[in-house]
Amino acid sequence: MSLSSAFSRLLCCPLSGQNLQQQDDQLVSEDGKHSYPLVDGLPWLLAHPRNSLLDWGAKLNHFQQVLLQEITQLELDRNQSQGAVHDRIECLLLAKKDFLLEITKLMQPLNQAKVASVEIYNALRDRAPASQNLLSYEANIYRDWQWGDEENQQSLELIKKVAPAQLGKLCVLGAGACRLALDVHQHFDTELTVATDINPLFMFAVQKMLRGESFFFTEFPLHPKIVDYVAIKHQMSGFDKVPDDFYLCFADAAKPSFVKHAFDTVLTPWLIDIQPHEFSRFLTQLNQYVPIGGRWINLGSLVFNQNRESLCYSSDEVVELAAAAGFEIEELKQVEMPYLKSPYNAGYRMETVWSWEAVKRQHVEADKDLSSIPVWLIDTGKPIPASQQAVAEQAKAAFLADLYQRIDGETSLRSLARKLAQKEGADAAEFEAMLVQFFLERL
Repeated sequence: MSLSSAFSRLLCCPLSGQNLQQQDDQLVSEDGKHSYPLVDGLPWLLAHPRNSLLDWGAKLNHFQQVLLQEITQLELDRNQSQGAVHDRIECLLLAKKDFLLEITKLMQPLNQAKVASVEIYNALRDRAPASQNLLSYEANIYRDWQWGDEENQQSLELIKKVAPAQLGKLCVLGAGACRLALDVHQHFDTELTVATDINPLFMFAVQKMLRGESFFFTEFPLHPKIVDYVAIKHQMSGFDKVPDDFYLCFADAAKPSFVKHAFDTVLTPWLIDIQPHEFSRFLTQLNQYVPIGGRWINLGSLVFNQNRESLCYSSDEVVELAAAAGFEIEELKQVEMPYLKSPYNAGYRMETVWSWEAVKRQHVEADKDLSSIPVWLIDTGKPIPASQQAVAEQAKAAFLADLYQRIDGETSLRSLARKLAQKEGADAAEFEAMLVQFFLERL
């Protein structure tokens, strides 16, 4: 499958910045040192593509194993239940079995693209950010294409309030299930739109719909309102008409896979607070997408996903940090709106949503060291650093090994707590309470 010339001219190698040329089902850098596959016809422009393919394959395998364990447990629970409880578990059991087949079929292009490498498979277990697993934000698929018309329309209206009528070449980073990306593409004057994400579940699902293919996908509400809502089998309908000049691409927003300043507008929906990098460092990458005078449009939360409180910024700080990264935020808008308000789920949350348009006033060089994977996991010949985290994990592993070795079928928890407390120089009663909580969480 050949990519359109308008699309392929925008692409570049995320590692070298060189232009890419299509050779059969690969995109190859000018010097021939880097190549990226087309997976289900979509450019897989994640740095170190073999590693990331194996990583998502591992995530798929993990999902399948976890779901098979759930199915086994449900079978046991069904056999020990009766009446309405039996019927509910039976419904859930059948739906979980269907869901396993649905996901496996949808993710088939990933299996076909995998390049086996035992060494990398064993060394690399978490290429994507910790928050990005196979079913991360799975509910967005149902919100975007089944029951979320009101919420989707609200998001589009917020974009309309801050965005100019003409967006030119548009890049949507972290597009997810792509409903907002498509709505913006169709409601604004765009020359073309490229929607990117790192999660293949989203990209494969949208690619099927763009091809006009329908498929089934089962929703499991967290708190179903009634027993009939325990599992909802949705038919995801293929599009009757494929939007012109709308393209999908696997790409990491923090490692631009496009020619520098390729777009007139970049849109970040529900992205800047969940991406794993410190915000100001991420902004230096965002600066590379558009030229001076180009626009950055944002929509979403400011609940930053950072472990350090000092990196969780207020809206005022966001404006200052954006200015330091070359962007002038002209106006921030704030609104309260429901988030993932499913008609089948008894609960949902209200979000404070921020939207703005920013103009790029100056060019700022990108942070070259921005990466979500350490170099020693790519080049396995390099030494593993003796970090504080490694030391902490060693101590944790040693304690847990000692704890479980003391479980012999005869020693009580109180006696176990007393022995460990004496060894660690801690209070026995406090240790006992901690052990109770520890085992409660693992029942």
